[in-house]
Amino acid sequence: MDRFSFLNVVMEVAGILNESRKLFIKNKKLMFSVLAFPLLLNCLVYLFNAIAIKPEITNLILESSLLPMTDPNTPEYAAHLMRVFADFRQFVSSLYIILAVSSIINLLSTLVIVHASALTHKDDSFEIKDFPILTLKYWKGLLVTNFYIALFSLGYWFLFVIILFSIFFFSTKLDSLVAKSHALWILFAVFESYLAIVWNLSMVISILEDTYGIQALGKAAKIVKGMKPKLFLLNLFFGLLSFGLVQILRLIDWSSSFSVTLTTGLVLVSSVFVVRMFQLVTYTVAYFQCKSLQGKDVDSLRDVEYTKLSSTTLMGGLP
Repeated sequence: MDRFSFLNVVMEVAGILNESRKLFIKNKKLMFSVLAFPLLLNCLVYLFNAIAIKPEITNLILESSLLPMTDPNTPEYAAHLMRVFADFRQFVSSLYIILAVSSIINLLSTLVIVHASALTHKDDSFEIKDFPILTLKYWKGLLVTNFYIALFSLGYWFLFVIILFSIFFFSTKLDSLVAKSHALWILFAVFESYLAIVWNLSMVISILEDTYGIQALGKAAKIVKGMKPKLFLLNLFFGLLSFGLVQILRLIDWSSSFSVTLTTGLVLVSSVFVVRMFQLVTYTVAYFQCKSLQGKDVDSLRDVEYTKLSSTTLMGGLP
């Protein structure tokens, strides 16, 4: 790719970002609503995590630190050990609950932001009160697609771990080991940005079409031809932006007051969430561009019936 071609791709990426930004201006009420409500839920989960989980971790560490100082043959040792097990079970239970709630929120967030972006992009008429039911109709398809994406992602990073252990085994110098590990991580992260082109686009397809799972991934790989350089740059842009926000955590003085660290963490979590949501908006815009390049008619979303239907009918859209 020569310099002028690269500049053209950059300009087209900027065009996608600008078009995505305009969706929030085009339909302020809908777009900011579907962004604000999941954001609020994520903030509540973060606050619960910070307020409820931290004492559990503190108790677990405190009880564990008392074990080496206690005679194993005394009843006190058994009592401390039982409290450690109890604290650990409580911590794991709370962690499972938070992960489950976060997963549900992320699933619903993806549904509403993609659906709202598509509606706004195509100027489809609908009533706000019908939007939740129309959107939730497609949660099963997105869930199946996310399951396959998670499997592919786990397999991909498992390969990273295998290669990393191989490097650990054959390396003798610590400096060389650290450099190789960082280089390997960067290589895998960049290539994941390339793989995520199909993954992200398949999520949009799962919501806007009657296609999900492996079929959605296959269709995404098919229609994305001609758009990969743009979407790859988009993924790199959002990835670097999120990475930069996360790195701010390293600059936080965690020894300062709890309220300061809580507020700072809340701002960062919210920022990363907003970045991810805006990325989904750009992929919705990119979806219509991909379909346009394929010569398909996308003037109406065939799988979304913007009529007043009963909730029973709408929720039965997928098996």
